[in-house]
Amino acid sequence: MAGQLPEEWVKRCKELVSGEVFTRDAPGKWEGKQGSHVPVNQTSGETITIKLSPNPLIPVVIHSSSFTEVPHVMKKGESDADDHWIELVFVTDEGGEVAACAKFTPTDAEALLSFAPEAGKTYTPYAYCNLHGLWKGDSVKGDSA
Repeated sequence: MAGQLPEEWVKRCKELVSGEVFTRDAPGKWEGKQGSHVPVNQTSGETITIKLSPNPLIPVVIHSSSFTEVPHVMKKGESDADDHWIELVFVTDEGGEVAACAKFTPTDAEALLSFAPEAGKTYTPYAYCNLHGLWKGDSVKGDSA
């Protein structure tokens, strides 16, 4: 799937993953931000969807028939320094290859990524916040067809 993605997006995703990555259990300097940044997995169906939006409770959907809620904003500020949004949502496969990626701006209504996983492959979701860095969710295995 990464072959269909812009090369610069794939490169950026790999650079981010090789740097500081925050998780629910290891939020580092962002303790307390886990609930609004960590992508959460639910499995069922044939499509993986990771959704982050400006709503107080944001569905983060992995596979089409289930969801969990995580809050985050997509906000254009008075100046660039005031912007706060999810810039990238992407998933990697067990080999570390970027399987799917979507890029957003602070004026987008929501951050949403959907893709069809390969059965039996394991995928790890990531969300990159322009202010609070890269957050990693729990890995999920694509359903068997």
